Amino acid sequence: MKVKRYFSHSMQDALRQIREDLGPDAVILSNSKTNGGVEILATAEYEDQPEQGVAQVSNDETQVSASELAKQRAERSLELQAEMDRSRRRIESVKQEQNVIKTEQFGQTNKIQATPAVNHDERSSKQDDPIYVMQEELRELREMISAQAKQSTSQQSIEPMPQAVVTPSQSIVDERLERLAIQQPIRKQLLDSVASEGDFDTAWAKVRKQIHGAIQTEYSEIIDMGGVISLVGPTGSGKTMTIGKLAARYVMRHGADSIALVTTDRYRIAAHEQLKVFGRILNVPVHVVDEDNCLDAILDKCSDRKLVLVDTAGLMQSDRSWNEQLKELKMSAHRIQNYLVMPATGQYAVIKANYKHYKMVGLAGTIITKLDEAVSFGEALSYLIASKLPCAYVTDGQRVPEDIHLAERQSLLNKAEELLNSSERWVTIPSHANAQQHVDESVSNFA
Repeated sequence: MKVKRYFSHSMQDALRQIREDLGPDAVILSNSKTNGGVEILATAEYEDQPEQGVAQVSNDETQVSASELAKQRAERSLELQAEMDRSRRRIESVKQEQNVIKTEQFGQTNKIQATPAVNHDERSSKQDDPIYVMQEELRELREMISAQAKQSTSQQSIEPMPQAVVTPSQSIVDERLERLAIQQPIRKQLLDSVASEGDFDTAWAKVRKQIHGAIQTEYSEIIDMGGVISLVGPTGSGKTMTIGKLAARYVMRHGADSIALVTTDRYRIAAHEQLKVFGRILNVPVHVVDEDNCLDAILDKCSDRKLVLVDTAGLMQSDRSWNEQLKELKMSAHRIQNYLVMPATGQYAVIKANYKHYKMVGLAGTIITKLDEAVSFGEALSYLIASKLPCAYVTDGQRVPEDIHLAERQSLLNKAEELLNSSERWVTIPSHANAQQHVDESVSNFA
């Protein structure tokens, strides 16, 4: 197999060189980044490896393919079957000869009966009997055929399934999706959709279009529609700050007379103080759910308000008050729209677990926070695609109300690629010889 090495400033230009030099059937063996761009090893004479199914028919046989193995088994079975037929004919021939001899000696006209079975003690005296020899031979052939059939069935059950061929464009797309932090099995579904695409640019454009279509967003601002909106989510996800931003956004458009704030966080000391600060600044009333005032009673008092924003406590699932709070929201006599607040900085496994815990309350959508603190956005994108929850807003800072924005699918996808490009400017893969130089440059850039 002849392998050629290509260097270029970009992956697209390197792929173009390979297509022009080796043709469209070229196979990429490896790719890596260099200080000046990318380095790719490719070949046009790629030989498939032999399959893993191995049958040891004899001591000197080597590994064969599955089709050749099946052919050998069939030929061996035919040989054994033919040998059995020859043995049967030999037995019948010997029987007929013995019948003739015994008929001549004793004058019998009836056919001689089959030789009765002998026990172990008599077997040694029958070694010279042709019929006994033929019967033993026939029995051994039957055992060999039975053993071969069992071996064939066993090997067929453990033979690995043939793996799907991964095209060069799929390999590059998969690598990019992995760097974006897109999770499985979403990544696999996207790769399967571009199996027939031979060009990376075309394949990636198709993948971006599918991600864009899989993300759901709200088409208008939920605060303009009014009603009772509750923000739920884990501790530290930014629920209270988001409530303040939404309230300020609403007051700037519609005034402070038609909005009220409610907090159900009665479990932590002074937990509602931050929300009361927002209320004083915006001149908006703030109500606290406690032992004397249940959630439904407070919502009854706020029935004249067009919009009521409810802040909840971020409790652990193991806390007894966690179920109590969610039950209070779910069993309310008022129609409450619950939005799950998730930070973009969270790990996908944590995001997935929180979604599973909070979906029991009935979720109308989600809000992604702390986008300014995230180093990648693929985890949040994977969460939006997998949960199919419409994203209402994204937040990217502490300013009120400037740092909250209506979620848009294209801007979310662009943000993911922007974070990827930003991280790749910082992270490179230097060779061993240039490792110290790379460290020095990184320290200099940071300074």
